[in-house]
Amino acid sequence: MLVSYKWLQDFLKLDIDPNELAEKITRTGIEIASVDHPMEGLKKLVVGHVLECEMHPDSDHLHITQVDIGEDEPIQIVCGAPNVAAGEYVIVALHGARIAGNEKIKRGKIRGVVSNGMICGLQEIGFSDSVVPQEFADGIFVFPDAIKPGTDVYEALGMDDYILDFDITPNRADTLSMEGAAYEVGAIVGQKPKIEDVVLKGDGSDWTKELSVSADKKLAPKFLMRKVSNVKIAPSPLWLQIRLWNAGIRPINNVVDATNYIMLLTGQPMHAYDANAFAGKCEVRLAKKGEKLTLLNENELELDTEDIVITDGSKPVALAGVMGGLNSEVTSATTDVILESAVFDPALVRKAALRHDARSESSARFEKGLNWDNTEKALNMAALLLRNHAEGTVNEGIIYAQNEEKPKCEITAKFAYFNKILGTELSNEEILAIFDRLNFETKVSGDEVTVIVPSRRWDISIKADLVEEVGRIYGYDNIKSTQPVLGQTHGGYNADETKVRHLRHLVEAQGLVETINYSLTSEELATLFEEKALAPVKVEWPLNSARTTMRQNLMASLVEAASYNFARKQNEVRIFEQGRVYDHESDEYNEHTHLAALYTGTAEETNWQHIDEKIDFYYVKGQVESLFDAVIKTSAKIEYKALKLPGMHPTRTAGIYINDQYVGFIGQIAPLLNLFDKNLRGKELYGYELNLDLILPLMDGETKSMPAPKYPSVERDMSLLVAENITSDEVANVIRENAGKYLVKLDVIDVYQGKHIEAGKKSLAYKLTFLNEKETLTDEVVTKAVSAVSEALTSQLEVEVR
Repeated sequence: MLVSYKWLQDFLKLDIDPNELAEKITRTGIEIASVDHPMEGLKKLVVGHVLECEMHPDSDHLHITQVDIGEDEPIQIVCGAPNVAAGEYVIVALHGARIAGNEKIKRGKIRGVVSNGMICGLQEIGFSDSVVPQEFADGIFVFPDAIKPGTDVYEALGMDDYILDFDITPNRADTLSMEGAAYEVGAIVGQKPKIEDVVLKGDGSDWTKELSVSADKKLAPKFLMRKVSNVKIAPSPLWLQIRLWNAGIRPINNVVDATNYIMLLTGQPMHAYDANAFAGKCEVRLAKKGEKLTLLNENELELDTEDIVITDGSKPVALAGVMGGLNSEVTSATTDVILESAVFDPALVRKAALRHDARSESSARFEKGLNWDNTEKALNMAALLLRNHAEGTVNEGIIYAQNEEKPKCEITAKFAYFNKILGTELSNEEILAIFDRLNFETKVSGDEVTVIVPSRRWDISIKADLVEEVGRIYGYDNIKSTQPVLGQTHGGYNADETKVRHLRHLVEAQGLVETINYSLTSEELATLFEEKALAPVKVEWPLNSARTTMRQNLMASLVEAASYNFARKQNEVRIFEQGRVYDHESDEYNEHTHLAALYTGTAEETNWQHIDEKIDFYYVKGQVESLFDAVIKTSAKIEYKALKLPGMHPTRTAGIYINDQYVGFIGQIAPLLNLFDKNLRGKELYGYELNLDLILPLMDGETKSMPAPKYPSVERDMSLLVAENITSDEVANVIRENAGKYLVKLDVIDVYQGKHIEAGKKSLAYKLTFLNEKETLTDEVVTKAVSAVSEALTSQLEVEVR
């Protein structure tokens, strides 16, 4: 809530710097997000009186004005606003002035006519479009009353105020009003706020027989109405408009503004209806299926059967606690007004506002809670404002459709309890003094105190709440820091956590950037990329339709992250995530740890030679192999087999198997999937995902370095002609099984299939590296190993050694 420092001074004698006050408030538990001084950065803005106004000879929209700014002679200003006219009192930016955006105003010529300044609209001096009165939204601001020309505009527009932004948590909704803020600030500075009550006597005839009002007690435990007749709709006085726009609310007219002002003052939302909207009956009930209502913002709603509505006996005229209907709006033709002040079921109001995307200042207060003691007070104060500023006649009598009273909350605690919990040594008198500063009534009996909690503090209900109040008003900084008496615990990571961190560091060293994505996704994406999708885990209250299900894979999240980057012209993406995935199997909810990576673009940044390596399946496979070489036990058998997987390319995807167990996949994201996201079209995305639950047990405890070999290695090339249906892995496995113990490395160096080879065949070339770490290898040993490999390839795979 935006709280005016000047308005606070109506309740308290404040002489403290607003920024210092903000710091004190923050330290007692309510964060002040910012302190805004609207006039800051502005200069040389004064009130001007337009003496003459005529059309510019060379323009159909410019006016040449003579403006009195309190000097000996008026100044000439060329103005393009459609509502400028002689006799108006306006905002003038003089030569050398600074307006919003640090823009400097200079003397100059417009269409050949000298202009010595600028006549300003509110937006041009820093006001938000959302608070500017509609009549001045497209033009200059005109003061409603005469002000001495040459006077600075800051005080006249409330810009010399300081606005404290109370960043209020749901449990402290009592400060969503000026009275609530005054109680809070008063407790902090040690003053009792001046909170005025109102006693209102009607000056018109009794109207309570004119309208039959009924309300369901569960829906509206309090529902009060009062009538004000013969109102004259007009703009509110400037002081009231200032208080509204400084609180972030746009002034509308004297009736609507009165209800908004009372809401800001007391925290009680109100609504004003044109009395003609009711034909002798008003009913508060749940909406019926199929009913519709057009709100004041002109949005037509199809009402839900859990929406609370106010009706004229047949059709809805307002969505309770959220917004009024267009069919009961107060307009310039309105003469009689019915004011409503109520308490509605907070849960139903919250759901209705969320369901219809119609959050409002009223719904924010209803859903968090209200001070029930203010319901009738607010009604009378609003009626009084209409009498004073709309020339209305307040009819005698209030209709109480429901007027339930909330019982007082009394909490008893021993004085010693406060010190025990807080670790303080406060005396009984000091604790009582704090409750007095909070304006809480107390009764003392021996070593116990009973606190009668006022209705305005509905967040307090147990002893612990009282302890918190004492602690924060006493000052958290005044509580001595002590070392807790606990057994010493040695920190550190367990074996699996250490392995996971090691894996993350290796992947980062490969040039990938870590991401953290939502664990919630759509049901379709949750089970994508799964060899055998398990039952999805759905949440009961999803954030939206795209976040309904716990993910079973990380790849879908990485694809979303890539799309986000592509939309922002970041086309070289190399990202990874290590996180949890979830499933529901055998009536149990399970969590698993996965690691996934996604690549697109080129392997390295473009250099001056323009030698680019485009990322493809084999590049990513090489990254996985490099990762496995660093962590997987050498005794483990790692295989890559063609695999068809939902969401992956049908011929560029492989399953990863270690010791014949499926541990993940590698490949290209299906191009068909890219078609559904315009940001992904034309992109080739490759990636892999690993189930770390299965991989961690296969990891070596640590990486060990080895000295460089003392003896030279021997390399031999083999060129093979094989059937095209035989995979390189099959050939490599035969080579490894028959090459003997001195084979240390096997690389594919060429693959060819074309017109120089018979149909159905392909040529594969391998480089075999042999090494004996204890002595120099002889040609005889190597030749014997190569011969054994050739024989095995010929006999097992019918390979022709060339």
